[in-house]
Amino acid sequence: MKNNGLILFMCAGLLLSGGAILGGSTVWSLLRMSYYFWTSDLGVELGSGVLFVSGSLLCLPTSWLATLVPYHPRSTTLLATLMILVISGMMLLSIGISSIMGLSRALRDTNALNTSMLRAMSFEAEAVKSAFASMQLEMKCCGVNSPYDWYQYGRILPPSCCGRVWIGKHTGHCESPLYTVGCLRPARAELRMYANSLAVLACAIIIVKAVTLFAAAYTLVTNVVEPGAGSKTQPLRIACLASPHAFSPNALPNAPAHI
Repeated sequence: MKNNGLILFMCAGLLLSGGAILGGSTVWSLLRMSYYFWTSDLGVELGSGVLFVSGSLLCLPTSWLATLVPYHPRSTTLLATLMILVISGMMLLSIGISSIMGLSRALRDTNALNTSMLRAMSFEAEAVKSAFASMQLEMKCCGVNSPYDWYQYGRILPPSCCGRVWIGKHTGHCESPLYTVGCLRPARAELRMYANSLAVLACAIIIVKAVTLFAAAYTLVTNVVEPGAGSKTQPLRIACLASPHAFSPNALPNAPAHI
């Protein structure tokens, strides 16, 4: 039981740190790469990050309950709640990994990503222009394949191609682009790194959750099979309803005298 409690304590620490890293990195990456929701058709695949955030949030109550179980090993309710939280977190992270694999498959099709980014570039919406400006400034690129992609739609180079911030309709255009590399290749590399990082972190947390689930199930089964473990064996006592002097040698009747 002591070894089992130590395992639960170790899993609680790993789940707390791993959940914080996974949740924080996912939220930060989604906020930083929000321009992909406007510049490509990968919004559904990127939206799967919500599953990773939900699974990481479940690590917090799971780690707390894992530290309480060694002090209350006979609490069936506590063990059942811990097991339910662990299973729910594992399911969310598993679905998230399956969804993020869809992003990896989409990144293998370069033509589809190229077509979606060029189609988004043709839109006149201010949100799309702002998203392209943020992406080009962030990755130091211009256009999808080259800066000449902007000329296909009868436009001038945006200020972000020269390293300047786009502040609205009335702003100076870019005469000679500072960035001559297209954004398609850096975008694929960034998204591939994002997908691989989330998959590795989620797999590590799933392994820790599996160990926690096994330790909790072992604690539950051990207490059910051996409900009296840890208590001293009491001697067998038989109540006697007769008088305490009934079986003393002096209380026996005298044998009849022989004639």
